[in-house]
Amino acid sequence: MEHPERAATTHFWMPSHLVPLVEIVMGARTSEDTAQRLREVLSDIGKRPVIVRKDIPGQLGARLLAAITREAMYLVQEGVASAEEVDTAIKTGLGLRFPVYGHLEHVDMAGVDLVHTTESYTFPALCNSTETLPILNEKLARGELGARTGKGFYDWTQRDPVAFRAQLDAFLMARLKDLYPPKKG
Repeated sequence: MEHPERAATTHFWMPSHLVPLVEIVMGARTSEDTAQRLREVLSDIGKRPVIVRKDIPGQLGARLLAAITREAMYLVQEGVASAEEVDTAIKTGLGLRFPVYGHLEHVDMAGVDLVHTTESYTFPALCNSTETLPILNEKLARGELGARTGKGFYDWTQRDPVAFRAQLDAFLMARLKDLYPPKKG
């Protein structure tokens, strides 16, 4: 590449027409100016860009999601809770507050000392597998690939995936109007 300082990856989140997050991933030789110019362009079209300063597997958001996904599947695999119960905990707890209360803001509000104490006994009990979990491997082997095959963690023959997606899109559109009203002027 003739000008590696001008190159960066922009990772849009799905559904990209609704989700405002775009990760600007800097390569080893990407200039700060390039990253800031991309941030400006993306902000001007209504996106909420974040700069990821190292190009690592999964980048930023997908890594956070992977950690939650691994623990959620582990809890189901170990019989701690059903898929429905795990998703309810996420939707009515974590997910409810995340739009206005980021996780590191939570750490500061709860207190670093309290979080340290809590995590000193929680971290050792978390799933720390570096391989895909057996529950996921078993579903893959059985062809239980999710909504498109009719079964995954849920029985999609009893649910309408198209209606489910439409409900998600409507929810996202309503929340975005509340969280990010159009700029005036």
